[in-house]
Amino acid sequence: MNVRYRQIEAFRFVMITGTTVGAGDLMSISQPAVSRLISDLEYSLKFKLFERKKGRLVPTPEAVRFYQGVERFYIGLDELDHVAEQIRTQKPSDLKICAMPALSTFVFPHAVRKFRADYPNVALRLESSSSSEIVSRLQTHLTQLGLTLAFPEVPGIVQEPLMEAPHVCAVHETHRLAKKEILRPADFEGEEVIDIMPSGLVNWNLTRNTLDKAGIKYQRHIGVQNSHTGYSLIAANLAIGLIEPFAAAAWLKNGVVVRRFEPQVMFRYVIAYSENQAEPATMQAFVKYVREACGKLKDLTGVGTGIEEAD
Repeated sequence: MNVRYRQIEAFRFVMITGTTVGAGDLMSISQPAVSRLISDLEYSLKFKLFERKKGRLVPTPEAVRFYQGVERFYIGLDELDHVAEQIRTQKPSDLKICAMPALSTFVFPHAVRKFRADYPNVALRLESSSSSEIVSRLQTHLTQLGLTLAFPEVPGIVQEPLMEAPHVCAVHETHRLAKKEILRPADFEGEEVIDIMPSGLVNWNLTRNTLDKAGIKYQRHIGVQNSHTGYSLIAANLAIGLIEPFAAAAWLKNGVVVRRFEPQVMFRYVIAYSENQAEPATMQAFVKYVREACGKLKDLTGVGTGIEEAD
């Protein structure tokens, strides 16, 4: 496949303007020239990009999918321009951090507040992704720092211990189990329990196995991947959960209460980064503030979590 840049540019502008005339105006070429570029692109791709309906160009499903890739390409070019400008003007480089969704909503507010006070001229780029996406972005240097559950060893990626945190039992404030301070597997008998499904490199089987090994009978009709979704269902009193504690703080004012669960179901969390990159002072500072935020987990949830902050 031999796709030329000018063809991609014509396709992008047709998608943006909706017409070959509009694309031609932006490219300073004629409408027939745009049509020719689109035709050549379709020949190279071996699929059709537009249908003409009632005198209008309508993108095919293939065109819509292809356009998503094109936009990612142009975002990459814009990022290169941004980096070049920073080098020319000697501005501090952006700091890119990626974290699991629940972990990001918990640690980012504190870490960002402290970081912005110390480094007001450094731009932060914050993303939330699954563990596998975080590893991929670290390998391709699209992010500098990853906050996630511990994962199997990956060449070129360093994992530093962040903390160990147990799952908590989350129930609605009117639920019968809300009256107990400590919950055990037997308390789940007959209950509808949120099923946390695997996501990326993360497997929550330890949670399920803890209940199954107790030999109790419970319902598992609702499966979610995002713990905020799980907490929202608990807030609606539709189920209870044995779930990670980080998202709890956002739901404690929405009818959710959390209780310690025994035996503890512990998970290890890490700070990950590429071993081939330098560790600028800005990155070290952000890691420090992340650790501070993790130390506040017990205060926010009101649950003795047994978290051990890494040295």
